[in-house]
Amino acid sequence: MEISKLEKQLFEMDEFEKKYSGTPEQPNFFSELVESELTFSPNSQSPSVVPIDHFFKPNQNVVFIKHPRFVRFTEHRHSFIEMNYIYSGTCKQYINGKEIILKQGDLCLLDTNVRHAIDSASQNDILINIMIRTNYFDSALLQRLSGNDLLTNFFVNTIYQQKKESRYILFSNSRNNRLKDLIMQAWEEFHNPQLCSNEAINSYMLLIFTELLRIYHSSPKSKEEPIVKKAVISDILNFMEQNYHAVTLEKTAERFHFHPNHLTRLLKNNLGKTFIEVSHHIKIKNACVLLENTNLTIEQIANKIGYTNITFFYKSFKKIHDVTPAEYRKKHEILTLNKE
Repeated sequence: MEISKLEKQLFEMDEFEKKYSGTPEQPNFFSELVESELTFSPNSQSPSVVPIDHFFKPNQNVVFIKHPRFVRFTEHRHSFIEMNYIYSGTCKQYINGKEIILKQGDLCLLDTNVRHAIDSASQNDILINIMIRTNYFDSALLQRLSGNDLLTNFFVNTIYQQKKESRYILFSNSRNNRLKDLIMQAWEEFHNPQLCSNEAINSYMLLIFTELLRIYHSSPKSKEEPIVKKAVISDILNFMEQNYHAVTLEKTAERFHFHPNHLTRLLKNNLGKTFIEVSHHIKIKNACVLLENTNLTIEQIANKIGYTNITFFYKSFKKIHDVTPAEYRKKHEILTLNKE
């Protein structure tokens, strides 16, 4: 589809926007985006968490939507990564309590659980939301981003690090249309899927991340926190992912010519987790894939991913997901049926 036609669609009002476009006082809630109503209380001490199932189909990792205009989104959090791209106009947000004004061409990358609110948008303010599951950033993608210290650092910490305060990165890009073109091409693949659209979206996402890095490095810098080099971390994670069923601290340390104690400190300092914790995280992620896409028994899955003790597998799985493997599989089956 031509960009001009896409732009026309973006500026058209949907039924939700028509409902609130003439409201004298802008409503102060997040509601009716699709079918259900999600209400965020402005007086809540703990910001509400946006349900991931409200936006993502079971097998979707990346979602592109237009942010609804004419309503105020009170402070909330989400368990997925979000990118806000200002296609037109401006956008006022409050991120971790700080007022941020985004202009046309700017993009804001938001970590999981970041506290943010979005002021009501007017007719010409078009904000595109790109929402990304954290498990989209597997070791293969992190490996491809390994030369990109800024984003590798951000995504590695998003997935593995336990944080007291979630992060965000602002990319000021008002003079360059390349990012806009890439986002709109990915938008077209998402909303008008064709043969191999998922692969095309994955390719566009890599190009978008590359463009963001170029924008960041070409922008004037103020005082910023130092970027910790994560290339070696992504290499280690990739090795652990490829050998997750039988990976050990000694084998991994030997592969990267480290002493096991040094590798342990490296992971703890950069990821906030021990080697064993990272190993369990990778194994359980692969268990989820098998639970969602195969009919293997839970015991077969446990053995396949490297657990010989089924009780320990149950304990590890529940610690990460707060449900048993059987409950996880059942929930996924219900979501799949509901989305079909």
